Amino acid sequence: MKTAFITAVSAPLLFLSACASTPDPAEVCSAEWITPRAERAMDDFKKDTRSTFKSLKKVGEKVANGDQIGPLQMFSVMNSINKLGKTFENGRAMKDMRTLANTCDDPDLIKTAMTDFMREQGIEEKFINFLNGLQEYQKLLETGRRPDLKI
Repeated sequence: MKTAFITAVSAPLLFLSACASTPDPAEVCSAEWITPRAERAMDDFKKDTRSTFKSLKKVGEKVANGDQIGPLQMFSVMNSINKLGKTFENGRAMKDMRTLANTCDDPDLIKTAMTDFMREQGIEEKFINFLNGLQEYQKLLETGRRPDLKI
């Protein structure tokens, strides 16, 4: 009887402690809280994707100059998106970014961070807009999974 009483009193306390440890998005989703975490994740991402963005920058310069993207350049873009997808699927940085986006219920957090990141890398605005318009790239940002690209 004594054990049943202790169990009956203790069980609700366990549930209350679980609720107390869940972060309140209103508190943790302030700019002061998000900014250092997002910056740390994007710094890690930068290290992991240096060569990928070098390739994207080259194609971006062609687009900015008004040149057409030929089959080889499109292959390079798709290959870069595929490599980027591997980093999105397996990289710690993007897992951290997805956690931030989910915790703060901000589905545009990753797209905004990636757009800002590409600008910092010197990728042309026209090409950033081109990438943001690619359905495969949008799926990659939304799901964190590589799209099934037919290269």
